[in-house]
Amino acid sequence: MLARFARTGGVLCLLAALSTSLAVEPARAESLQTLPSFQQCVKRALEVESMGAEDALTRSEIEYQVKQAYDRILVRKEQIAISREVQGHFEKAVTAAEQKFEEGEGDVTQGALTKLKLGLAGTLNDINQFESDIALARLDLERLLGVGIDPQFKMDDETLSPREFPFQTLKEYLRQAEGASRSVLKRERRIALEKSMVRVNQARSQFILAGKNRKMTRALLVTEVANYDFGIGSEKDLFETLIIYTRVLVGYYDALFHFNEAVAKFEREFVSR
Repeated sequence: MLARFARTGGVLCLLAALSTSLAVEPARAESLQTLPSFQQCVKRALEVESMGAEDALTRSEIEYQVKQAYDRILVRKEQIAISREVQGHFEKAVTAAEQKFEEGEGDVTQGALTKLKLGLAGTLNDINQFESDIALARLDLERLLGVGIDPQFKMDDETLSPREFPFQTLKEYLRQAEGASRSVLKRERRIALEKSMVRVNQARSQFILAGKNRKMTRALLVTEVANYDFGIGSEKDLFETLIIYTRVLVGYYDALFHFNEAVAKFEREFVSR
């Protein structure tokens, strides 16, 4: 009898402990409706990390991780806006092509109509992917900031621009960062930094080229959409233009992200070694 009471009492204590922990968890979660600026996020992440374990992340690593998540959100938001624009053009073209096909007007083929529908489906898939990436980046920030972030969060600062990094060589960077008297590096560290600088220059070149292509593609889209609306453009030409426009403009923001990432990796490499 006493043994059964002890077992029962143990179970009741366990249930009480579980109910208490479950009750406390929702109250703990402070959900941010607006994501602070990057610098504020870094400050908060540093405060959270300072209260953690002994193997805490360094300041440079925290800044890097916050920057990666923050920039990914900004980039994906821009890419969603582009894809929404393309979605509208595809939907309008599909509706017009279906009407022409059913009424036997023009030279709309089943193949041309199918391509437009596939283009629309691909655009919707892109939007889904971008939204998922934002959700993943938001969760990364929740981990770093130690606070919940509302899935429908707004951003206090939506500025998205390439990092200021005019240096082309490691020697230029060392001259600015350390001074000529401290510019001698051990061979292994020098090689690692040289390789990192090569990646920065590669990413910069790709970003500059993407910027030039972006301007030309915007003009092409305006022309082809106007031609199609006036009935002097074909479904084939519009389809190809929308695909090119998507690839180039989405690629532009990918190039921007990769350049910023390359600079951040170089700076992290420099500080950590």
